[in-house]
Amino acid sequence: MTTAPAARSNASTVTPWRWAAAVLAVSQLVASPVSRAVNGDFLKSGATNQALITPAGYAFSLWGLITLLSSVTAVAIVRYGLGSPWETGVLIDASVVFVGFSMWLAVAAQDWLWASVVVFLVMAGALLHIMWLLVRHREELTCPRWLAVLATVSFGLYLGWSSIAVFANVTAALISAGWSASAAGWQLSVLVAASVSAIVVTVLLRGTPGYVTGVLWALVAIAIGASQRDSTMLSVTAVAAAVAVTAAAVVQQWSWRARVAAE
Repeated sequence: MTTAPAARSNASTVTPWRWAAAVLAVSQLVASPVSRAVNGDFLKSGATNQALITPAGYAFSLWGLITLLSSVTAVAIVRYGLGSPWETGVLIDASVVFVGFSMWLAVAAQDWLWASVVVFLVMAGALLHIMWLLVRHREELTCPRWLAVLATVSFGLYLGWSSIAVFANVTAALISAGWSASAAGWQLSVLVAASVSAIVVTVLLRGTPGYVTGVLWALVAIAIGASQRDSTMLSVTAVAAAVAVTAAAVVQQWSWRARVAAE
């Protein structure tokens, strides 16, 4: 007798958040070209581009795919919903991420680099929570399977790239504060920290492909960028980190599939 009212109540709560997330997701597609028109391509100048571990320039094109995929995912959720008890929480987190993207463009263009670090930390935290739910509680999803896969890949890719961006922005902020942009030692420490973090999250998220792809894209781009800046040590370290993340992902995927088969 109480199922129908409860369902209506849940729908009235989640529907506005579906629309809010969709609008904010699509706004990302506008934010990037507007930022370039107003501020120029700030990623090619200043401390953001001085570090030895700055990804090669081509890598930033991934933002286009990330914002497109997250927009398609959010619009699809408006139509079908995720159908889980935690959908509203995911949509709130996603909304925070989409607002954070536009906010990052604004603060980074002004060289407010520590503010940029904070924005990315908030985005990465929200994305990690989303991915934890999508991966660790996927059995609670009642949406079409293709939508569950799309959401997991989209937010995973977003998290993979953004999580490495946290460390890249810390590096830029330290250079802006006076640390040497040409000193490999301290940047090696940052790269190792980013790599360890990526391996830990890979294990937590069972080697989910979207996240791993985002991380590998970043690490390979860092290896190429470091090589272009004549830092062989950092380039080799980034390649080794990419191999380690790949190995961790393969082991986690194999282990998870084996557990599912045994059940």
